[in-house]
Amino acid sequence: MYKKYIKRLLSVIVSFLGILALLPFMIIIAIAIRLNSKGSAIFRQKRLGIYQNEFTVYKFRTMVENAYDIAGAASYEGDPRITTVGAFLRKTSLDETPQLLNVLKGEMSIIGPRPILKEEFDPFQSNPFFAKRFDVRPGLFCTVDVDYRATAPREVQFQMDARYVEDMSLKLDIVVFFKTLITVLKRENVYKDGKPLPMKNEKKN
Repeated sequence: MYKKYIKRLLSVIVSFLGILALLPFMIIIAIAIRLNSKGSAIFRQKRLGIYQNEFTVYKFRTMVENAYDIAGAASYEGDPRITTVGAFLRKTSLDETPQLLNVLKGEMSIIGPRPILKEEFDPFQSNPFFAKRFDVRPGLFCTVDVDYRATAPREVQFQMDARYVEDMSLKLDIVVFFKTLITVLKRENVYKDGKPLPMKNEKKN
């Protein structure tokens, strides 16, 4: 019942209330981005969603215009492509707030594996365990955000995503939501060059 109906209902309610509460701040953020650097305030990019169907994800732009063409998708602390406003948005995860619209549209959930680029999963297409992460809608937060945020290697991220799908429950989603908020408030693990990660053994079916 939770996986089929209640999770989606809660995601709609939370995203709708979140947009109402954050709308004044989102307007201020959009203005600050435009004043800080040239280009649109909203960054749009194709990501893989449920069943590996592509959709357009929305974020506040944190880099200079055409940053992807300059040096690809990967970024690091001190990356000159990241704007002053963008650095603050990344540390606070406020750049992700436009994805509440993706949640309302039914493309994402509040809790679920983070949406990724197609090329990020291409090397793992033959791994059926990792592919389980696409059995649910991607989310704003997931278990990997609780401890690692952006620092997890892809293997660790996909392993945790697949386990989340297997263990998904209301209790787990509540725990992930509040623990992730704590991690964000501490402004930890924003970039890949954060704390090193030990590799974990892959769960066997």
